[in-house]
Amino acid sequence: RNRRRKAAKRSALLTVAVPSVAVMGVAAVAAATITSGPEADAKDTSTQAADEIAKKPVQETELDRQLEGLSVGADDFAERASRTQKRIDLKERQAEERRRAAEEAARKEAMRPKFALPVAQRGLSAGYGQAGVNWMSLHTGIDFPVSTGTPVMAATDGTVSTQWDSAYGNMVIVTAADGTETWYCHLSSARIRSGTVKAGDVIGYAGSTGNSTGPHLHFEVHPGGGPAINPSAWLQSKGLNPN
Repeated sequence: RNRRRKAAKRSALLTVAVPSVAVMGVAAVAAATITSGPEADAKDTSTQAADEIAKKPVQETELDRQLEGLSVGADDFAERASRTQKRIDLKERQAEERRRAAEEAARKEAMRPKFALPVAQRGLSAGYGQAGVNWMSLHTGIDFPVSTGTPVMAATDGTVSTQWDSAYGNMVIVTAADGTETWYCHLSSARIRSGTVKAGDVIGYAGSTGNSTGPHLHFEVHPGGGPAINPSAWLQSKGLNPN
């Protein structure tokens, strides 16, 4: 009977002990659960927030650098664009100025007389075809009685050449685009010896060189470089009166 009581007592102890162990296990799990619950999450969140805050100044600094770079780039682009526009404007102004200058030159050229009297003084001392002891044959030109040094002008546009002739003395010959030659004879000197001239340009100065009895300008016209024609009639056909 005593053995049965002892056995019953041990069973009771085991019965009490087993639930206690189970309770302890549950408590441990609960504690672990509590430890990894909201408080742990809060700590993790706080840590992440702190990391984000720590990163934020770095990110803002990098963003500032990028923005500054963009600003500098924009300023540089604007400056280059401004310089380019100024160059374009300058080229356009220069082109416009050239166009206006060309138009003005064309206008002046259109208005410019294409023919001129060889001297400013009118009146002749000898006419074309006139006979006399001073010429081997009929007079082949017209004479303007002007003093030595009087400016002599090209009657047409053309190319200048000079020569000496025993009869004509110092000569300037102007050959026009159509081949017409105008001769300026007995000159004291030539102002232009070669190159191109326009009607009215001074090409020399009157004198009395060659076969001459006194200062004057002997003027001849040779169409196509051929025989001389009446200079008075030719000048009048150009709207000029030598008389």
